[in-house]
Amino acid sequence: MPRLLIIEDDPRIVEAVEKALSLESGFVLRAVSDPQKALPAALDFRPDLVLLDVKLPGGDGRQVIRLLKSNAATAATPVIFLTGMASEGDKVLGLNLGADDYVVKPFGALELLARIRAVLRRARPETDGGAALKAGPLVLDPSCRGAKLGGAPLTLQPKEFEVLYLLAKNSGRTLARSFLIENSSSYGLEVATRSLDTHIKNIRKKLGKHAGWVQTVHKMGYRFSQDAPPRGG
Repeated sequence: MPRLLIIEDDPRIVEAVEKALSLESGFVLRAVSDPQKALPAALDFRPDLVLLDVKLPGGDGRQVIRLLKSNAATAATPVIFLTGMASEGDKVLGLNLGADDYVVKPFGALELLARIRAVLRRARPETDGGAALKAGPLVLDPSCRGAKLGGAPLTLQPKEFEVLYLLAKNSGRTLARSFLIENSSSYGLEVATRSLDTHIKNIRKKLGKHAGWVQTVHKMGYRFSQDAPPRGG
């Protein structure tokens, strides 16, 4: 049962979130209006997701997310910003601070639910009993987002891990760009489309002689296949 913490001073927004969550059973919600109480509430409640207002009385949501990301107990907790600021610059700033998504007020209940589900899905990728995914010499462990290639650690950024995990889990299948964007990066933002190309490029570089495993399927998307011979092999 997902636990959501909303840090928001406007009771109307809290009520709107409550109504949105009521459309789908299984959510537990706690609300905090004071930014000074945000971190203590997160440490006590241990939420699976934080909904965070950017503009708060006596504080700033961007300061709150810095506190959450700097604390070992809450650093991995996904955050969705709730804000009235809709410019691309504001979105990029929020994402660079560690936010997983950015919902602009006013928002629709179904849109908010879809974004919450998408972020929770990315934060907790489905696996068989949480076991590591093995593809030849490549091992991907979603429980700690750790990766190894040929027994050696493979350093991947969080979004790179998510993209590679999705591709490897669906080995042999072509995944559309839209699917990879929605399920591995910030939902619905134009910047995510451009970022996907960068993630793919970085993944191939880090795979080294196995870069050919990540294949481009023209006008469709990407596919993971170990059929490609290693470079230099």
